[in-house]
Amino acid sequence: MDYERGGTQKAHYNEDEVVKRNCPLCDTSDYLEIYKERGSIGIVRCNNCRLIYINPMVKEPEKNYWGDEKKYFEEARLIFNGAARHHRDPNYLKDLKMIEKMKSAGNFLDIGTNMGSFLRHTRGRKWNVIGVEPSPVLSDMARKYFGLNIKTAYLDNAGFEKEYFDVVTMTDVFEHIPNPKKMLEDIKKVLKKDGILFIKVPNGKYNMLKLWLAKIVGKVKNYDIFDSYEHVTHFTQATLTSMLRESGFKVMKTMIAKPIQIPVWHKYVGHYYVYPSPWFLDWKNYILRVLFYWISKVERVLRFGNIGYFAPNIIMIATRKD
Repeated sequence: MDYERGGTQKAHYNEDEVVKRNCPLCDTSDYLEIYKERGSIGIVRCNNCRLIYINPMVKEPEKNYWGDEKKYFEEARLIFNGAARHHRDPNYLKDLKMIEKMKSAGNFLDIGTNMGSFLRHTRGRKWNVIGVEPSPVLSDMARKYFGLNIKTAYLDNAGFEKEYFDVVTMTDVFEHIPNPKKMLEDIKKVLKKDGILFIKVPNGKYNMLKLWLAKIVGKVKNYDIFDSYEHVTHFTQATLTSMLRESGFKVMKTMIAKPIQIPVWHKYVGHYYVYPSPWFLDWKNYILRVLFYWISKVERVLRFGNIGYFAPNIIMIATRKD
C-alpha cells in the first residue's frame, strides 16, 4: 500500500528545492560529503569543527509539518480520545521527571510543540506552561484536542518577556533548526539567569554507525538514515557542547536518552500512526535499539564519560553562563 503521512515531505527533492549553507557551528564552507538522501539532499561533515549537517538542505524544512489536518488527526486519533498512548510517552515522562527534579515549578516554555504530545504530560504539574509551534495546523490541534496554551509563532516573534522562563525545552526539536545559534540566542533572552534549558537530540555518531552497518550489509541504497528532509543538523556530544558554550550556555548534565521505538503500522496498512505497534512487527530493530542502548552505557565508561556511536539520543541540560 502507498505510505501516507500528514506532513508534506517528499521521497525525492530536485536541485531547485534545496539550498546550500555554511556550517551552522563555525560558519565555514569546507566540508566532506558523507552521503546523499532523497535525491539532492546532502549529508556532510565540517572539516573545521566536525559538525555533521545537511548541505544542501530542503528550503524551509519546518514547513514539512504544515500538512493536512485530516491526515494528522488520523495519525493521532486514538491519542486524542485517550484510547492509546503515544509511542514516545515513556520517553516524554522520563524527560519530564528529570526536569521536575531540577525545576519543579515556574514558567515553562516548550519550543516546537507539534500537536502537543509531549506538553500534554505537564498538565497537573506545578508549572505555568506555554508552547510555541510555527505550524498553523499542528498548533491549532494542540489547542483543540489537548487544551494546551500554544502560540502559533516562531520563538523570535512570539512576543515573550525577557528572562521570563524558568524552563525551556526542545525535545527532538533542535535537530530541525536551520540556524541553531540564532535559536540559542533567542532562548537566552527569555530564559531566567537561573533557568534551565533541556535539549534532546538524535546522536550524529549513531547515524554514522547505522550508515556504516548499512554499507557492510549492502542496504545503503535509498536507505533513509539521517531523516535529512527534516533533521538538518546532527549533533554529537562534542559539537552540541561547543554550540551551547559558544552561545553563552554552560552544560550542567549530559546523558544518554533511551531509544525511541518507532511504530511501523505504515508497512502493513499504508498509514502512519503515532501509537505503538506490537514489538514483534519490527522485532529486529526493536531488539537492536535496546541492545545498542545498553552497549552505549559500557562504551561511555570506556571512553571516560564521552558518548560514542551506540547511543541513540543525547540529552543536555544547560544554564546561562552569566
